[in-house]
Amino acid sequence: MAEAASVRQNLQNVPSIFEISAAETLDNLIYPALSKIFDYFGLRLDFKLWGSLRVREEFSPLITWILQYLYLRKRASSFGESFYGLQRTATATGELLTRQQQFTSATLLTILPYVERKLRSRSARHEGTYAWESHLISLFHAYNASKAVHTFLYLIKYASSHSPLFRALRLTLRYPSEPPMEDKWTYVFLKGLEVLAFFLQFIQWWYSNDQRRKMGGTLQNPEPMQHPELPHELKDTLPKNGECPVCLLKLQTPTACAVSGYVYCWKCIVTHLKEKGTCPVTSYPITIDDLVRIYES
Repeated sequence: MAEAASVRQNLQNVPSIFEISAAETLDNLIYPALSKIFDYFGLRLDFKLWGSLRVREEFSPLITWILQYLYLRKRASSFGESFYGLQRTATATGELLTRQQQFTSATLLTILPYVERKLRSRSARHEGTYAWESHLISLFHAYNASKAVHTFLYLIKYASSHSPLFRALRLTLRYPSEPPMEDKWTYVFLKGLEVLAFFLQFIQWWYSNDQRRKMGGTLQNPEPMQHPELPHELKDTLPKNGECPVCLLKLQTPTACAVSGYVYCWKCIVTHLKEKGTCPVTSYPITIDDLVRIYES
């Protein structure tokens, strides 16, 4: 009877879908925030593997996995779930995670968003994608649709878990019946990480495209980087009005760079962006999201 009462009490501690959504949002901020930090300090793997294949990767996924596993090991919850006072428990018994469930949960929390983000990034840059990549994107679409259905069923209290992954792992989110037992230094360390959640949100806001577009109208375009004085013969070869600064021909499919304000041919700027990742004129770092197509009225 005591075990049944414990299970019944655990099933009553059901978080709302808004808290679960907020926890997922916070978990999804870890990777992009770490990426911005590592990019700023230049911490990235960059080496030639074989042939023309070159590995350009970052440490963000590894650090994200370590952080999530630490929280799952110490508090039976992810970083975002711990911040909102939630805990992962077995759906049937209400027991905490096993070691295998901790490892699997940390891996899924890291790998799935990372792979989906990479695939969508390649597709947005119009890079050549393989057939298996298109199939993977379709699978992610199917997974997101299934997750929406699970969320609705959870909202009307028809399902015990809000996600197909939780259902597959036979886990659910609950409020803990008692605070986690941990030593002083672990508590201080994890609390310090939770304080950083505010800075993660701030970094995400700062680099969001919507905020950049809102601020763009009040900022002056940056001046090109200073170059030595050129001879008159070379000055005559510089692009004129209506010409692309890359190919020096008449603009075809004019595309503006939101960071610098300069206009290029779409094909020229995309090709240059894949190789350099900068604005050709100002050398400021840009991405495919900074390009804006210009339509003639």
